[in-house]
Amino acid sequence: MKRLSFTPEELSELIGIVYDSAFEEVQWKTLLRTLSKMFPGIGALAWGYDGDTMLPEYVSAGQNPIFPSPFQFNMKNDVGETISEAVKRTPNGFVVNTKLYFPKSQLLQARCYTDFLKPSGYRNSLHLKVDHNGERGAFLGFPLPADPDLEKELLDPLFEVLKLLAPHAVRASQLARALALAKRATEAFSGFFDGIILPMLVTDAKGKYLFGNKAGRQVLSRGDPFQLARDGSLRLSNSYDTGDLYHKISQTSRDLVQSGLRVDTDETPLLLAISPFRPSMRDASAIDRHLLDDEQMFAIFVGQSVHDAVNTALLEDVFDLSVRETQVCKELLIGQSVTAIAETSGRSPKTVRNQIQMIYEKVGVSSNAELLDRLTVFRTVGTMFENSPENRLMETMTSLN
Repeated sequence: MKRLSFTPEELSELIGIVYDSAFEEVQWKTLLRTLSKMFPGIGALAWGYDGDTMLPEYVSAGQNPIFPSPFQFNMKNDVGETISEAVKRTPNGFVVNTKLYFPKSQLLQARCYTDFLKPSGYRNSLHLKVDHNGERGAFLGFPLPADPDLEKELLDPLFEVLKLLAPHAVRASQLARALALAKRATEAFSGFFDGIILPMLVTDAKGKYLFGNKAGRQVLSRGDPFQLARDGSLRLSNSYDTGDLYHKISQTSRDLVQSGLRVDTDETPLLLAISPFRPSMRDASAIDRHLLDDEQMFAIFVGQSVHDAVNTALLEDVFDLSVRETQVCKELLIGQSVTAIAETSGRSPKTVRNQIQMIYEKVGVSSNAELLDRLTVFRTVGTMFENSPENRLMETMTSLN
């Protein structure tokens, strides 16, 4: 088979298929079918790995799957490296022949050949790596005919086309993955905003900031106590607190239970509750579910203890109150009358009443009692923190000393 040449229009159409296929419900199916028609005799499939295990294929161009069940590929090559290690270190966008992974003698004895490739009439394969996440990854695989003449005829032209499409396939996969993450966030927030006003920041297992709700982003932009490091990780004003935060995230990851942390700010202390965060992945493709479903995420909720004075910065961030409105709100919460607030602030009672009305509108209440009830949500973080087994143990030890 001669090397294929494309007109600009043909090439544009083929690249378009790459991007369209990445967003399909059955991801990559159209691209696989297109390439199998361009190169009659090859197989075409999307497959993944998890650690030392090759998983059943996600989708193939044919009716019957080539790899219908998982198998281990932890045998070693000539340099003492396991095949799974070689697969995992393969860069995204790299097109590789299985001859680079398997010496011929090993390939002919390996289960992937004896149980799957040989019965389907294949031997060697070309593979394009499109994505990876931790111990997991995804490839587009193209088994080649076992007939040496047919393999020789197809190998170079297919290799050239895959190299041409490789950067687009990787970019398309990343876009599809970003969309899957966005859907997760959107689904989580749609229910979150309906009933909870707490500031929330979401991180990965290493403390890297992923996203937050509106109040959470306001807290982050204030810079006290949270800052965003250059590498995207979430930091606290105090380096010791940052170390404690990462420890709490690690503890939550290990035990899958909520943990808490008390941090000082320029004003009054805040309490943080760290919880596992697992939105649904039902709208994602099979490949994205495979790559992302075990990706641990953690929600950090920001609130206060019942024992601390109201943090005015928190009121500003959550309800978009002005500095003066926040001060009035704080006075109301400690039981001050309109007259007393007017005297201490140097404003007229009418101005104070107007500010109270604006506070009610922003918070969504119509009385001081409702305002107080609405703001108890901040105390829920304190309740979670103060009732945690770890904190009760610390309180017991303190009382004993």
